[in-house]
Order: sequence, then structure tokens, then C-alpha cells
Amino acid sequence: MTERAPLATGPAPADQRQDDKPPSDDVPDSLGEVLEQAESELGDGKVEVGQVIAAMGSASFAPVMLLPALLVLSPASGIPLLPSVCGITIALIAAQMLFGRESLWLPGWILRRKLDGPKTEKALSVIEKPARWIDKHTGRRMPWLTAAPFDKLVLVVCMLCGAIMPALELLPFTSSILGAAISVMSLGLLVRDGVLVLIGLGFVGAAASLAIGLLG
Repeated sequence: MTERAPLATGPAPADQRQDDKPPSDDVPDSLGEVLEQAESELGDGKVEVGQVIAAMGSASFAPVMLLPALLVLSPASGIPLLPSVCGITIALIAAQMLFGRESLWLPGWILRRKLDGPKTEKALSVIEKPARWIDKHTGRRMPWLTAAPFDKLVLVVCMLCGAIMPALELLPFTSSILGAAISVMSLGLLVRDGVLVLIGLGFVGAAASLAIGLLG
């Protein structure tokens, strides 16, 4: 079995622990598995974002991009600044996928950010039932929308949606709609389902319309 490279974080801090649990070799391939793998890393106290991401593997770009999108979609989006951090994370991941980077890199300030384990797990549990329903209704439909060159367009949309999240955090519901859009498009890329990609693009249009209406 191929050993996964550690998540790139830049120069390691001098006090970095050497006994961290190695990342999992099981790459999630469904929405339910992404939730399960993330929740398995959440304990009773605080947990670093980097620990949760590393559990999915440094080459698991689509599942890792799903996680912050799901957090924005969940009730956890009410935590101040969380949508902004998740949006920046999504933009960075999508950009690296777009340019074909083989191993994921995220800045240390994102990886060291701590999540409240019980609260985050409770927030994610809210979307478990919809996630199971979605998994049952996914398949290889219109897979050409998830292959080159169309997948590049999808990644550009995900990157732009993530980048604009910090600016939209004060507008009600817009970040959650964008989180839904990125979640659906990421899952579409993961399972090669072009119908999900189209649904995600529809969510992007809905978020744009809502933002224009609120600003107007």
C-alpha cells in the first residue's frame, strides 16, 4: 500500500509533535464517508483543522474541499469568521487542483485553527441524513462534465465562490448557499456525476441573485 505524503504546511514549527497519528489510507469516495471520516477525528475537546484534513490524505483534494464547504452549509456557519476561513481554504484547494498540484498545501494559520469537537460534530450530524439520500442518488451521469476541459471551469467557479465568501459573510444565507454549491460540485467531481455539477452551478446562480437582491 502506498504511503501518503504528509500535508504540506510550510516550515515545521520547532515544537511540532513527532507522534501525530498518520493520515488514513482510506480516501472517502462519497458524501457520507467524508462526514464519517471527519467526525472520527472530532473528540470531546478542541481539535486542529490540520488533524482532520490530514486524516483524509494529502492527495484527497475533492474530499478535503468538501469538508469546509459542508461546514459552511451546516449550522456551524453561524460561528463568527468560520465562513471566511472555510472560503479561503476552499479557494486555495481549488486553485491547487486547477494547476495540478499533487500534494495539498495550506497555510499554518488555517491548519492550526481549532474546532470545538462536540459542537462541530453536532453541526455536521444535521446534514448526515440529506448526505445519505444524496449518496443513494448519485452515479456516473454526464461524466464528461467532470473531465477536461469542463472540470477546469468547475474548479474556477469553486475557487471564485470560496474567495468571495469572506466578503459575503454579513449577507444572510449567501455563504450557506455557496457552501451547498461547492459541496455539490465537489461531490460531482469526486463521483464523476455531471448532473451534480449542473445543480451546483444552479446554486451559484441562486447565491448571486440573493446577494444582488440584498445589496440592491
